[in-house]
Amino acid sequence: MSAYADQGPRVAHPSVERLSRPVQRRTRWYWMAATDALVATVAAIVWLPPDLVPGPALAVAFAVAWVVLLGLARTYDPGPVPRRADLLRICLSSIHLVALGALLSGITGLLVPADQLVRAAGTACVASAGLRLASSLRRPPRTRVVLVGHRRQVRRLVEELHESNEVEVVALCLAGPKGCAGLDLPAASGFASVSDLARKHRADCVVALPCRHLDAASLRRLGWLLERDRVDLLIGPGLLDVDSGRAALRRTGGLSLLHVRHADLTGPRRALKTLWERAACVVALVVLAPLLLALLALVRLDSPGPALFRQQRVGRDGRIFSILKLRTMHVDAEARLADLQEHNESDGAMFKMRHDPRITRAGRWLRRLSLDELPQLVNVVRGDMALVGPRPPLPGEVTTYDEDALRRLAVRPGITGLWQVSGRSDLPWSMTVRLDSRYVDNWSLRLDAWILARTVRAVLSHDGAY
Repeated sequence: MSAYADQGPRVAHPSVERLSRPVQRRTRWYWMAATDALVATVAAIVWLPPDLVPGPALAVAFAVAWVVLLGLARTYDPGPVPRRADLLRICLSSIHLVALGALLSGITGLLVPADQLVRAAGTACVASAGLRLASSLRRPPRTRVVLVGHRRQVRRLVEELHESNEVEVVALCLAGPKGCAGLDLPAASGFASVSDLARKHRADCVVALPCRHLDAASLRRLGWLLERDRVDLLIGPGLLDVDSGRAALRRTGGLSLLHVRHADLTGPRRALKTLWERAACVVALVVLAPLLLALLALVRLDSPGPALFRQQRVGRDGRIFSILKLRTMHVDAEARLADLQEHNESDGAMFKMRHDPRITRAGRWLRRLSLDELPQLVNVVRGDMALVGPRPPLPGEVTTYDEDALRRLAVRPGITGLWQVSGRSDLPWSMTVRLDSRYVDNWSLRLDAWILARTVRAVLSHDGAY
């Protein structure tokens, strides 16, 4: 029965009919709460002492508390895109559950052993997190979105999302009658038909790009149109490559403002990064010393010339330093570079040639396995480089940099980095600059750990290594 069935006649206005449509509500969170309650009940029965209270009261209370804490942590919100932070919220909820259990145990006098309470909360945490991971595997691979805004902004965002594995643009709603040339997508003019367009194409959310045609009042009305169909409204602030950890919504004077935190270029976390990287490289040099000596001998035996190659590179804030590598080219490689410029396969400042004749036989093998970069561990220990960071450029390359590319020099260059684990030499120059700038702006110790894990995969796959 309709929610409006007993409210009498309504005003005869075409918009009221649209507002009174029955809503197809999402019910996925009910099943999530039910499964969380079930696993918490089982965890309580297995781990908590059965003789504290009669019957299943303790297990039921434990399950209810677990579901309530997960709800307060907003893990049941049916957002338009999966949130990686949900797993962290579940872990924090398990800590809160232990604290709540200890507090209630002390108040009521029902002394629950702390180790049993921790085991029960840990079991519930692992089970709930596992259920969400399993559920995410069954989700549609991409979120269906309708883009709304000025055609120039919409075109730019469609190009940005073209290769996305998470988002699929299904329709456009554009300001003005000109349409969006060059995009093979369903489009409508004006914003009055946004809700109908989203319903027709079964969109999960609408992404609005504010412009002079779409002001604050229009955005509010757009939200009213979408809420009856439970289609989420997202506002695109126009920011590029800004991680969620750097952005926070602030409310000032009745306005909702997005605060973007500056990149962490200095401070205690940077000091911690430098400390652990230098220590790790010292240990690595000691462990890998026999391998490094063998490789030095291999280079000397393969071709005449020194085993180590020294080259001037540009570090943080434009400082020049001497980088160390195992020599992978013949000693006259620099003199032959001018003759090979017409064969450059890079579209930017770097010189890259897939079948470079200057590379020695041993050098091709060393590059393929990335072993030629092992001596750079010395550069890290000396403080010229970091273990993770942007690629160290040549001085000649830096003279051609624009403002975006110069951002790469805000931190120490690294042996490995976001560029190296994303395709290396196979990437166009614009993407190389973008990846390095994204790393500088969004750096964190967690991102460094992710890049180091991906480095192993990149080395074993040999992608872009030549």
